[in-house]
Amino acid sequence: MDRYKLELVSAGRSYQRICKAITSGFFFHAARKDPQEGYKSIVENQPVFIHPSSAVFQQQPDWVIYHELIMTTKEYMREVMAIDP
Repeated sequence: MDRYKLELVSAGRSYQRICKAITSGFFFHAARKDPQEGYKSIVENQPVFIHPSSAVFQQQPDWVIYHELIMTTKEYMREVMAIDP
């Protein structure tokens, strides 16, 4: 942050501020629930899935963002977070 002369500001306990910051950085990695097959990525409209070992798997939120996609038996999202667009 020194390099760009930016001040560090704490969000404290504001969970919503943290979620908004993460979402704004990863909005290209958003996916929407598809009633027929898991989720559809917003950018490429490809089917993607939450891995069964994920903490978010049981929740099945309508919208999520993810860090990366991993191809195994299906295209799985890694580091998934539920969002409210």
